[in-house]
Amino acid sequence: MLLHKLIFQFKVLVDKETFTAAAKSLFISQPTLTQNIQRLEAELQIPLLIRGSKKISLTVYGETLYQHACLLDRNYQQALLEIDNIKNSQRQTLVIECGHAWSHGVLFNLMNEYMALYPHIRMVIKNSNTVMAQQHLLKGECDLALSAIPEPDKRISHINHIPIFSTRFMLFCSSSHPLTGKGKITARQLNASEWIVLNHESEAEGFNDPLICHIPPEKVRFEVFSVSSAINLAIRSHAILALPAQLEKEAFSRGLLSLETDFEIPHFQTGIMFIDDVLKYEHKKAFIDTIVSSKRLFSEGRTGLFKAPTGQALCR
Repeated sequence: MLLHKLIFQFKVLVDKETFTAAAKSLFISQPTLTQNIQRLEAELQIPLLIRGSKKISLTVYGETLYQHACLLDRNYQQALLEIDNIKNSQRQTLVIECGHAWSHGVLFNLMNEYMALYPHIRMVIKNSNTVMAQQHLLKGECDLALSAIPEPDKRISHINHIPIFSTRFMLFCSSSHPLTGKGKITARQLNASEWIVLNHESEAEGFNDPLICHIPPEKVRFEVFSVSSAINLAIRSHAILALPAQLEKEAFSRGLLSLETDFEIPHFQTGIMFIDDVLKYEHKKAFIDTIVSSKRLFSEGRTGLFKAPTGQALCR
């Protein structure tokens, strides 16, 4: 059996997390898949899996092979897409995943010139968090990701991470909230409050965005996937909402008030992530250049793209 076929089966196994689910997806029996993974390990002379758990876990060799397997599959999928576009004279596409700070903040202001230069490009914009965006880039499910830049030890080595600007979260509540006008809020007061959690549609169940403060599960009253819905709920309830600073103007315009805490957490970097293969496409490289060139404008404070709040604490 060809090695690349074994590597593909290994990728599916990691994606599906169990031999049963992977074998079903591959339309082969579970014993056959088990034997094929053993053949792959024997061929490479390395252990890929840590045995003994219901769900698979990977060795350091397995982690590395999985990342390369994703890149192989990404190239395969992009080749098929390009051939299909040629056959059917379809528009070239640009698939972007971004966090709420981008989609409700600076993204569309930065896109004006790009959209004028590339009117023939079909653009797909999805919401995503940093963790999922890295995985989707690796698997070829998006071309570019705009989000918080992960810490160095959480970055996937095959992905370029370019910080563009610094941002933070702010806390908002309705004018009738019991904490309104109470001065600087303590962590104990926040822990006793109810919350609205704003997630992304692609987040795995139980995922907690690490960029906002820890919220006890029993204190989450609403979990939503839309900024507009989150703000509406905050207006009509006594629940606290954490939003990126880029959404400050929208929150204030809808009648929310900001809360200031007695502790301050550092800003975090947000920017663009991509894999080198997208640079082969003019329209994708041009979009990257558009975002990267804005870094200079942010550093000089000349963008006017969003108003950075002052005197507010960050909840992380």
